Amino acid sequence: MDGVTSLMKRHPLVTYFVLAYALTWVLAPLLTISLLLGVVGLLMPAVAAIVVIALTEGKPGLKALLQRLRLWRVGLLWYAVALGLPVLLSAGVVALSILLSASAQVEFSPVSPLTMIVFVLVVGEEIGWRGYALPKLLQRYSAFAASLILGVLWGGWHLPTFFIPGAPQAGIPFVAFLLFTTGASVLFTWLYLHTRGSLLLATLFHGAINSFGFVNNALDPASRWWLTGAVYVATALLVSIIVGLNLGRKPAAQGETAPV
Repeated sequence: MDGVTSLMKRHPLVTYFVLAYALTWVLAPLLTISLLLGVVGLLMPAVAAIVVIALTEGKPGLKALLQRLRLWRVGLLWYAVALGLPVLLSAGVVALSILLSASAQVEFSPVSPLTMIVFVLVVGEEIGWRGYALPKLLQRYSAFAASLILGVLWGGWHLPTFFIPGAPQAGIPFVAFLLFTTGASVLFTWLYLHTRGSLLLATLFHGAINSFGFVNNALDPASRWWLTGAVYVATALLVSIIVGLNLGRKPAAQGETAPV
């Protein structure tokens, strides 16, 4: 056990990603039984983060992580960004599809009990991705570079769902999805740095991306995801150009990320 703990302390971030992938992928077959059972996998990044922090940082690290779940006093503007930006970007995807001569069959994304469950349970992802992995990456890289790394790894974490019929990503181009997660990751980091690392706001943003927005049903899923990836990447680049590659990072935000 001491050897495992020592290895984790030397390579905590690598350990985290290995655990997050392994714990989630071993549960992927549950999706073949029921999508409702499969959503348990959304909690695995949080489980991986808690395990690594408990063994490498102890109670102070866990307390610092969980405190950011209760960080809600961040200003109404950032609530508007977290809940409204996904709707605007989805509208941008629809508008782009129509400009490219697609037919228009536009509707608001349907809301169901499953989508509401997923909206809540993505907190399990955010405790891992933005709660643990992002602060560690920000210690080594610029905000933009850290976002790109995390975006690719976050996208890769979904890989089994591309091969399971009925799963959310089944039948869509993996590269298009990677473009989406990479672009979205930049936007997550921008939001994170301006809300003092609030995991509540990250969860709202993630839930809104999954649940709220417009869809052009005239598009096939592959085309929809290529356009979605393009819109998220373009928005991420625009934000990075406006605020810089450190995404407007403030000294206070750096000091308030999770302890090393």
